[in-house]
Amino acid sequence: MEDSKSKAPIVGDRPILVSRQEIEKRRRINSDTLSSFAIDNIPVNPDTQHFFKDFEEGKIATSKEVKALLHAHYTKIALEDN
Repeated sequence: MEDSKSKAPIVGDRPILVSRQEIEKRRRINSDTLSSFAIDNIPVNPDTQHFFKDFEEGKIATSKEVKALLHAHYTKIALEDN
């Protein structure tokens, strides 16, 4: 299945946890943020991009949950490097 606005495939079986209005707001914010990163030439990490996409599409309810997932991801990497 594809979303009509983003044209990105909707993956996973997570339920949508927020309103359609909240999803549209998150899409605008994410687009602005990615534009800022591009201007500053900051690369996007493909290993963590799915967290942001799930948040943007309402499958993660809060930014606090995204931060926890990112922390767990990068902590795991740091421990593997040691």
